[in-house]
Amino acid sequence: MASERIRMVISQELERRKEMQLASEEEETDQERRRTSAAKSLWLNKKGCPLGSVPIRRMSKHRKLEPNVQPHFINMDDRVYASTTDSHLDFAGLIVRNAPSGRFSGGKATMTIWNPQLKGDHQYSSVSMYVEDGDNQIRVGWIVYPALYGDSRTRLFSRWTSDGYAKTGCYINHCPGFVIFSNIIPLDYPYPNMSEFEGTQYDTTLIVFKGSAGDWVLNFNEEENLGMWTKSIFSTMSESAAQLRFGGECFKPQGQEYSPQMGSGRFKNGQYDKTCYMRRLFYFDPVYGNNVIDDSMVQPQDSRCYYEGNYGYNYKDNFYAYNFFL
Repeated sequence: MASERIRMVISQELERRKEMQLASEEEETDQERRRTSAAKSLWLNKKGCPLGSVPIRRMSKHRKLEPNVQPHFINMDDRVYASTTDSHLDFAGLIVRNAPSGRFSGGKATMTIWNPQLKGDHQYSSVSMYVEDGDNQIRVGWIVYPALYGDSRTRLFSRWTSDGYAKTGCYINHCPGFVIFSNIIPLDYPYPNMSEFEGTQYDTTLIVFKGSAGDWVLNFNEEENLGMWTKSIFSTMSESAAQLRFGGECFKPQGQEYSPQMGSGRFKNGQYDKTCYMRRLFYFDPVYGNNVIDDSMVQPQDSRCYYEGNYGYNYKDNFYAYNFFL
């Protein structure tokens, strides 16, 4: 039954894309122009995969996953983020709880894109949104992780688990669980433009929401549904989630002296052209719909090396809405 439902959802998505393709022959929409731009920045053929096929990362026989990648899939609850001398996983950002209905059906965030510098082997640095319930988690954002991807580019990424990464879950599509829709944007999409210190700022918007069939859907830049995590792979999060998190996460293996940069690598609180920030933070409530986060729901979180800066709703400018620095 589950496989039939997945096939039906994929069929519906392909049909929608065919309709979009036919419509674009008559008049190219802004959305299609942006999709074309993304394809031109990534694909040699400037088009992406043929309709009905999807991009899959191919691992060269000469390059396998680094041996230290898998142990990083550890459970991360609030206790990990306390300022402890032996912690090697650091988070700085906001924890969001207390939805009006008591549950969350998704979230949305726009985050500036940077290329933080790493200081040792097997380190990573990321900025992301988390949808969580106990040991169940979906995480989406951008990351710099050479041990996983083989380069130091800033890439789109996703992770999931239903048991705190004990036996389930992985990055991108290295294991079953995520059904890919998009023939343009791969799950390890390398962002072509980086924000500049005191210069141009580039950002990306990621949305995780409940689809019509109840599965968790990932949307890229409010334009492209990249795919879905079927609700059947989750236990406590099959219908909804208990909390959201927004922020940066850095990892360094034990024994290394220096931690990687987070965000821009230079924390200048309140200065949008110097510091990484997340803006337009929304929560989705299964009963009360989509809303901007408010202060009553937020718990800020710093770590031993990294800081969460000014946060709150910018009433003067809806471009930023609810935002914070990291």
